[in-house]
Amino acid sequence: MTLLTKLKDGQGQGLGAAVFYGICSASMAFLNKAVISSYEFPFPFFIMACQMLVTVVFLELLGSLGCVNLPAYTWRSARSFLIPSMAYAIHASLSLMALQGMNIPMYGAVKRCTPLVNLVLATLILRRPLPSLTLTTSILTITAGCFVAVLGDLTFDSFAYTMGILSVIAQGLYLTLVQQCAENQLSTLEILQLNSYNTLAPFIIVSCILREPEAIIHSRYITDLGFHTILWTLVCLGAVLNYSLFLCTALNSAITTSLVSVAKSVVQTMIGFFVFGGVRYHPLNITGIVMNTVGGFLYTYTKYQEGRKKKVFKDENYNKLEDISVRDVRKDQKCLTEVKVS
Repeated sequence: MTLLTKLKDGQGQGLGAAVFYGICSASMAFLNKAVISSYEFPFPFFIMACQMLVTVVFLELLGSLGCVNLPAYTWRSARSFLIPSMAYAIHASLSLMALQGMNIPMYGAVKRCTPLVNLVLATLILRRPLPSLTLTTSILTITAGCFVAVLGDLTFDSFAYTMGILSVIAQGLYLTLVQQCAENQLSTLEILQLNSYNTLAPFIIVSCILREPEAIIHSRYITDLGFHTILWTLVCLGAVLNYSLFLCTALNSAITTSLVSVAKSVVQTMIGFFVFGGVRYHPLNITGIVMNTVGGFLYTYTKYQEGRKKKVFKDENYNKLEDISVRDVRKDQKCLTEVKVS
C-alpha cells in the first residue's frame, strides 16, 4: 500500500491526529505544573472554566464567520453527551488536583494505566472482543511499569495518588464514550462543542462554591506578567488539546489515544526528572520507565504487523468494521476541510 493510498484511506489523518494530540498533551502537563506549583495557583475549576469558555467563544466565532458548520446547541443534544462530558470534567479536575502533590514523572506513570482501563471498557461498553495476546501483553507491561515506578517515589502523597488513580478511571470512561459517539456519526467539532457547553456551567458553579475567585484576587502572583502569560497560554492550549484529543479518538480509537498518552509521557517523564525541582532518584523509577517503553514499542509493532496482513478498516481490537466506520472517518475528514483558511 503506497503512502498516497494510506492518506486517502484516512490512515495519514489518524497518524497526524495522534502526533498532534501527543505534542499538545505533553506541553499541557508542564504548563499545568508551572501554574499550579511554581506560581502557587491551585484553582483547577477556575482554570477549566476558562478553558471551556475560550473553546465556546472560539467555536461560536468560527460559526458566525461561516468557517465551520455546527448544529445549534440544544437540550436534547446536551443530554446525548452528558455522561461523557461529566466524565471529562471529573478527569480534568482530578488530574489538576493530583499534580499539586505529585512530580511530573510519577504523574505520568499513573496516567499510563489508562490503556488498561480502555481495554476493559471497550469490552464492557463497546462490546468489543478481547484483542490479541500480544496486544494485551503490551498493555499489561505498560501498566506493570506504572506500579514499579510508583514504588520508587520517595515523596509519596496518598491524596495526590488517589486523585490520580480516579482521574485515570474517568479518562478511560470518557475516551471510550467519545469513541462510541464518533461511531454514532458525531464529528470531532460537534463533540468538542457539546463537551465545552456541558462542562462550562458545572466548572463555574463549583469554582464559585469553593470561593476560588475570591482567593484568586489575593493570589501572590496576580500582578505578575510572566504568570499571566503562562496562565492564558495554558487556557488557550487547553482548548486546542480538547480538540486534538477528540480528533485522535474519532479517527483512531480510545485505546490508541491512551497509548499516545503513554508514549508522550515517557518523554515527559525523562524531562520531568530535571525540571520543577527534579525527582529524588531511585532505580525503580528507571525500571518502570523501561517497562513502559518496552510495552509501548510492543503495542506499536503488533499493530503494524497485523495491519500489513489485512488491508481493511479495523478497530483497536483488529476486528473488521462495517462500512459505517469508513463513513465516520470520511465525515471527520470532511469536518476538517470545512475549516476555511482566511
